[in-house]
Amino acid sequence: MRKLRLGFSPYGLLIVSLQALPNIVWALWPPIPDALNGNASSVPFVEYGEHVLGVAIVVMLLFLVGERARGGWAAGGFAGIALYWLCWALYYAGIQPNPVIYAMVILPPAAFFCAGMAERVWPVAAASALFLAFHLTVALENFPVMGMIP
Repeated sequence: MRKLRLGFSPYGLLIVSLQALPNIVWALWPPIPDALNGNASSVPFVEYGEHVLGVAIVVMLLFLVGERARGGWAAGGFAGIALYWLCWALYYAGIQPNPVIYAMVILPPAAFFCAGMAERVWPVAAASALFLAFHLTVALENFPVMGMIP
């Protein structure tokens, strides 16, 4: 944490931008069918907590700088985003079973966690783990695990 400082992280911008791109496409041109339409929690603490954590992670990825991102953690961040894009491609192709939905839930927080670890920005890693808990809670409410078992 000694090297943690305020600044601008090009790696953070890249991770945030790559993760946001499929969501922007979805907002502008939602697929049909769209299983994620209306995906929200009925519990205000969970719904708002998820959003607050998501915004906080983006801000921290952009403006907290640790070490130069490299190595396995940095590669893990990009791998998480690449798999996320694959899930979106499946989703747009109409392949929307719960395992694809859950992968889309898990991969962004995992990529953010890896990005935080890659730059040694521990608050990002911690917030990403907490964000995963909130994100999964919303998914469990809307896409029960029992729907994953044929």
